[in-house]
Order: sequence, then structure tokens, then C-alpha cells
Amino acid sequence: MSEQFGTLHCEPCASCRYETWQRIVDGRLCWYDNYYCAEYEVHACDEGRGVPPPWIRERIVAAEGTVRLAVGGPDGVPLKVVRELYGPTLPQLREARAHGLEATPVEAELLRGIRSGPRG
Repeated sequence: MSEQFGTLHCEPCASCRYETWQRIVDGRLCWYDNYYCAEYEVHACDEGRGVPPPWIRERIVAAEGTVRLAVGGPDGVPLKVVRELYGPTLPQLREARAHGLEATPVEAELLRGIRSGPRG
């Protein structure tokens, strides 16, 4: 995975615009982050696969909210799927199993699709 770094020479102002979103592409979670300032003519964007970095996910949650999903059991998202997507610690996984998982709407759509898929 390549790492990108950029320095923006502008202070946040009324012209600054952020767009951050998630999508499911070919069955995989993808995220996009776009920043634009018309006053200073600055444009920066980034994208990735999987769960976005915390500061980007926070913007998505602020804009779209979350959906609580059951984890484990016959009606919940399989523990293996939660581990693969989020990489939680064992205490975090126990917490999700006991109280559910706060997912963004797009994450919930992906997880529900995996849950309702064919069982082996």
C-alpha cells in the first residue's frame, strides 16, 4: 500500500469543501475523501479499500449516522466477517457480540449482504 502525504497551505475557510463517502465496489468496501478550496485553488483527494482511517470514518458517521447490527448468532453478522472487516481486539469483539456493532449505512449494507449470502 502506498502512502500519500501533502501539505495544504490554507487555513480552513468558508470556501473549503469536504466530501467523504463510502461505496461497495465489486463486493468490497471502498472509501473516498475529497477536499477543495476555491479561494486558494487547493484540491486533494484520497481513496482506499476497507474501513477508512478514523478521522475519515468520523466524518462519514457525522454525515450519515450509524446502524446497529447484531453480531454472532443465527441472525447476526458472523464473528469471522466482523474480524476480517474491522480487525477488533478480543474485548471489542466481545462488546460487539454483547451489544451490537455500530456500522455506517454502507458498512451495514455490505455486512447484511454477507450475512444473507450462501451458507456453507
